[in-house]
Amino acid sequence: MFGKPDWFKKKQRGWGVTPICWQGWGYTATWIGVLIVPFLLLAGEGLMLESLIWLTAATGAFVWDVRQILGAMSPVADEDVLYIDETETLSEQFATRNFDFRLRG
Repeated sequence: MFGKPDWFKKKQRGWGVTPICWQGWGYTATWIGVLIVPFLLLAGEGLMLESLIWLTAATGAFVWDVRQILGAMSPVADEDVLYIDETETLSEQFATRNFDFRLRG
């Protein structure tokens, strides 16, 4: 992973990330350069097949890197983890719509 999750935030709509600091914008500009400049140079030399291969490979690397950033932003929890909410009081845990249970003490 070349980019750091601290440089980005998740997009509101769609898939991907949005830069939130200058490092994120630099990362984005660098990837645009890595994608476009070799493509244009190869296409300018008449090597269309090679330019399309480059564009496909570089785009795949970019998508892989963004997926790594997204994965680091929201790590997947283990399925065996049980979360217990201890903020409810004992009477709130047993409260229902029809009855109000309270402990006598």
